[in-house]
Amino acid sequence: MLSSIAAEEKRVYNVRSGLRPLLFPNAHRYQVAFFRCQRSLRSQLLSKLLSLIWFARLTSPRPTARLAQSLIASGFGPLTSQAFSIALVPVLFRLYEPSDFGVWAAIQAVAIMVGSLLSFRFDLALVIERDSLAASRLFLATIGLVCVMSLVLGAVTAIFMRSIQQLGIGPTPVALGWGWLSLVGLAVVLQAWLMREGAFARISTGVVLNAITANLVQLGGGFSGDGVWLVVGSVVGQGAATLFYVCSIQRSTKRPAYSMDVSGMMTALMRNRRFPQFSLPFTVLSLLRERAPIFIIGAFSTASLVGVYSQAWRLTHLPSAFTSASLRPVFFHRAATEGLAPQGDAVDRIMRWLLIVSSPWIALLVFGGDELFMFVLGSRWQGAGWFSAMLVVPASLFMMTNWMDRLLDSIGRQDLNLRLEAVAAISSVGSLLAMLASGRSLTEAVALQSVMLTLSYLAFLWICYGAAGWSRSVLLRSIAISGVLGAVVYVMLSILRQLLAPVAVIALGAMLGGAITAIALLRARRDLL
Repeated sequence: MLSSIAAEEKRVYNVRSGLRPLLFPNAHRYQVAFFRCQRSLRSQLLSKLLSLIWFARLTSPRPTARLAQSLIASGFGPLTSQAFSIALVPVLFRLYEPSDFGVWAAIQAVAIMVGSLLSFRFDLALVIERDSLAASRLFLATIGLVCVMSLVLGAVTAIFMRSIQQLGIGPTPVALGWGWLSLVGLAVVLQAWLMREGAFARISTGVVLNAITANLVQLGGGFSGDGVWLVVGSVVGQGAATLFYVCSIQRSTKRPAYSMDVSGMMTALMRNRRFPQFSLPFTVLSLLRERAPIFIIGAFSTASLVGVYSQAWRLTHLPSAFTSASLRPVFFHRAATEGLAPQGDAVDRIMRWLLIVSSPWIALLVFGGDELFMFVLGSRWQGAGWFSAMLVVPASLFMMTNWMDRLLDSIGRQDLNLRLEAVAAISSVGSLLAMLASGRSLTEAVALQSVMLTLSYLAFLWICYGAAGWSRSVLLRSIAISGVLGAVVYVMLSILRQLLAPVAVIALGAMLGGAITAIALLRARRDLL
């Protein structure tokens, strides 16, 4: 049956083939033209496809382009938030007294110090962990650890509330401080998960939200005349940022797998016990180096001097906060995924441009820091410029080192990080305490503290480059170039001072520093791309 059907189809095909030349005498010519056109179309489509592939390869992000994109995504938030904060500095510093900023600095020091330690630094292990299931277990375990430690601290604070009140601290600041540190602890873990996924833009958005919310609340509360609004604004801003991080993780396609596997979570913590063993003491020493001077100066001076010193430290360290928030997550993520050795060229380029950008501003603050501070902030902040002039050199070096400590974490050299930080913390804080305890002035104590910090940061750069296997020659050349540039700017300002009024010289110095910064950033962008 099937064979007969096939035979009939073949006969019909032969008949049609025989009739086609009679019915369509030009069919063969048209058919040849059709096949030629078809081949031409195929070749054109193939050419288009090859050109698209070539264009895709040409425009695909190279490693440096991906680095630049990550730095932009990670850096726009800190840059925007700092620009907003700096814009409001002249207003806030006139609404609040230096003593108000002294109290705020003390509460901030406790909140940042304690809040950053609630995770026992398991958040650093979370960034390095590449297995999704293990990372989810570690994430949940660390969140649980932060919550438990927050509750324990809240209970301890409630028990000793009367003793705390005898120190002159009321229940409201204590409650705000506890809320602040709890939110900081949660935000640290949430940022670590976003950093693990390379979601730098969302981290930056949270930073912007934190700064804008905090400053607006502080601005509105400043008209009431109550300094507690500085703390209230910081707590509200931190809460807004933490809530944003939670929503970002929930909306992500790579959100953690929620499973209450207690055994798996404990296993994840035990497997990463090296981080609380080395990174936790490192963080303690780092925070003591930054925050302990607030309490030491408070023990030997007034709240107003604490406010002046704390804000001089804060303003000179604003660039380091930017580099920490923008460079640290990017290079920590890259070192964890690609290794440390391939990052050498990019680190050299970034260090060169950071040194060049900072040099004219160092010269400006050393030349006329007190006049600049009084002009911008008002006469009540007299003396802050002297502190800023002494702190600006170590602050600039800290801007270049505070994001590199995670690079040593990525290669398992937490022990080296710990030793270097111990030297920096003990030498700087110890020298400050020793000078004040011996009856020396605060200016002399801060000067010695700055010298110790400068030597510590230079030693860190030298040792970190050696541990990473990078050549130090480029670093030394960049330091020399920036030193010459800073000296030239300082000499120019000194000459202009003989011809112009101090305010005019400061204005010209700021314009020169801004121009050098703009040119350097444009060159750096081209260099990274």
